[in-house]
Amino acid sequence: MLLASFYMSNPTTMTADRQSHLDALRGIAGLVVVLVHFLSAFYPYSIFGLQGSYQQLQAWEDLFFYPPIGLIVAGNPAVCLFFILSGYVLSYSHLGRSGRASRLIAAIIKRPIRLGGLVWATIIISALIWHLGWYFNSEVAGLSNSRPWFSFYWYGPFDFHGFLMDFFTSSFSRGWWYNAPLWTVEIELYGSILVYLFLLLFCNLRYRWLLCLALIIATSTSYYQGFWIGMMIADLVKHQRLPVGTRVWLPLILFALATFFACDPHFVTPDFRSTGTMYGFLPSDHGLDTGYSMLSATLLFLSVVMSVQLQRTLKHPILQYYGRISYALYVVHFIILGSLSSWMFLQIHQYLSYGTSFVIVFVVSVAIITGVAELGTRWVDDPSIKISHYLERKISSWYKPISRMVSRTPSA
Repeated sequence: MLLASFYMSNPTTMTADRQSHLDALRGIAGLVVVLVHFLSAFYPYSIFGLQGSYQQLQAWEDLFFYPPIGLIVAGNPAVCLFFILSGYVLSYSHLGRSGRASRLIAAIIKRPIRLGGLVWATIIISALIWHLGWYFNSEVAGLSNSRPWFSFYWYGPFDFHGFLMDFFTSSFSRGWWYNAPLWTVEIELYGSILVYLFLLLFCNLRYRWLLCLALIIATSTSYYQGFWIGMMIADLVKHQRLPVGTRVWLPLILFALATFFACDPHFVTPDFRSTGTMYGFLPSDHGLDTGYSMLSATLLFLSVVMSVQLQRTLKHPILQYYGRISYALYVVHFIILGSLSSWMFLQIHQYLSYGTSFVIVFVVSVAIITGVAELGTRWVDDPSIKISHYLERKISSWYKPISRMVSRTPSA
């Protein structure tokens, strides 16, 4: 979802076709986040349990606190998976290869452009909707009792001066104020830069895995841990230190464990987790960004990279399509949820029951979000990729002559 495509040329380093399953994995994670946000807005108990003003509206909401149903609302594990995917994809082609300095420096410089197109576009669109008063999330929150969660966003009058300051000085760090999912893009930006810096310094170091392991331990309470986990898995896969495709039972065990830990409800209170779910016997990870979420994402990712069967399944055309538009899907859905989806619900609920209104709104909204994500991919994200690639080529062409001149300069 937040990742650039990458291409390999021989079987030992994996071909682009064999890596296409990772696109689908991003798409699935993006769809999980969309579902989590819709349920958080309309059925908040199913995500948060009993806290705040959240109330159980339907008996089936309890199902989301147990496996395997909880897997489809594993929003925090999906976010952790994004960052593991980034660490894997961004490092794979560079690990153990020399002469990559120019490409890595160019990759660092171009990264804000690569990620920024959809960030800047959605901030502007959201600001315009806010200014026009077309967000209806507060009204929906009054019906669904999604307070404080859904009522928090786009609160109060639109501040044009504040918007200009945020847009021109801190779009990556303040973008979430206008489009909530953008908080992860800031982590993606800085995490990917850290990955490139690590590769620039240590990609040829024989025992680089020890440094990577140290970083995994040091960032154990942070989402940045995902980047280092992804990088270590990339190193293991690239140098054939994982049993890929040889033991069918091992990926199945990893997938089952991933499902179990992913269904641990991340956003409920410790008291509700102990009394209202089956996970009370496990030590609590309350207050941690990662915990069981990162563990489940790691186990899931390992099961995919080790299983040829899972990779084939993930090459289904529909999953591949959602992988292609996953970044745009991720960054546009919340704006649509707070505006058009909320407005549709308020109109339909005047004539139909709450549950029926939600089903209609959700189905129509997913179709609209998919269409808008397709347009966002074509008109914003693809041009951003082209511009970033152009910038990368220019920087590489400038770097090589300078590097030769420096290497030929006699020492004093």
